[in-house]
Amino acid sequence: MRANRSVDAYDRDTAVAKLIHGMHAVNVDISLLVDYLRFALGEWVNVIGYVEQQDGEGWIVRAVMVWATSPGFKLVQYETVVGLRMQS
Repeated sequence: MRANRSVDAYDRDTAVAKLIHGMHAVNVDISLLVDYLRFALGEWVNVIGYVEQQDGEGWIVRAVMVWATSPGFKLVQYETVVGLRMQS
């Protein structure tokens, strides 16, 4: 799974960040990266990881890579491209 989302919340105890884009939210476990990863709430980040089902708690993304988007990130263009790819 690869996604581009805004950091909405972060729980230091569990190393889980909540990322939101529009009406969609996803929890991302960054425990493998917590020693060197830095981000700010509201910052847009890219995530590569795998989706895993939690016992009775839904789904979570186990991140293997997370990095900040470039300063020139264009959200509207990103949404358009993703929308077109999902249609094909």
